[in-house]
Amino acid sequence: MMAVKICGLMNGEDIEFCVRAGARYLGFVVDYPAAVPWNLNRMEALQLIKQVPPPVKTVVVTGGEIGKILAVAEALKPDMIQLHHEETLAQVEELAVRLNHMGIRAIKALRIGMDGKCLFEIPDPAAAARALNETLVSALLVDAHRASMPGGTGITVDLSIFKTVQKESELPVFLAGGLKPANVRSIIRKANPYAIDVLSGVEARPGKKDFQKVRQFMQSVADSTD
Repeated sequence: MMAVKICGLMNGEDIEFCVRAGARYLGFVVDYPAAVPWNLNRMEALQLIKQVPPPVKTVVVTGGEIGKILAVAEALKPDMIQLHHEETLAQVEELAVRLNHMGIRAIKALRIGMDGKCLFEIPDPAAAARALNETLVSALLVDAHRASMPGGTGITVDLSIFKTVQKESELPVFLAGGLKPANVRSIIRKANPYAIDVLSGVEARPGKKDFQKVRQFMQSVADSTD
């Protein structure tokens, strides 16, 4: 089955259920530099990350200054750090090198606005993908962006833009943004991403997963490869 990342985990019960449901990656939003409902402090995140059994991978979603991101990485030692804010290309380059030295892989999110441009110093998604392929990041993630909500927007990404990034990238490309049980099967069949990333689409409320939605989502993902 296609790899699924379930993001915004905030309690042990949800972690246990998502692991049993077959998620390959679990995401924890930590010290994020903007107001989002899923933000954890480092101590909260550490206690939750300890509950994730291998081979499920832990992904810390954060952003901001290099020193702060490295401090988060050192404190939590996740499998991956997802850079999901306004990091420059130079910052991404440095972070990817330094995280790799710590045994942590880096994912860089390309957040796509309503105008089809990246919220990145290289606004063209294709050019951004090519530039990031020259760094040591391990994967890209394409997500929707709106000024009112940095993540968990519930808005789908233009799949033509996703496919452009996918074509220009030699790295694996995750797809996020507006995925839910009702649409994930058709989106996978159209886009064929490396992996998919869901947050608000399987929630009962911010920070609490809806187990029925998680079951339905995972079944729809499984059905997409039939």
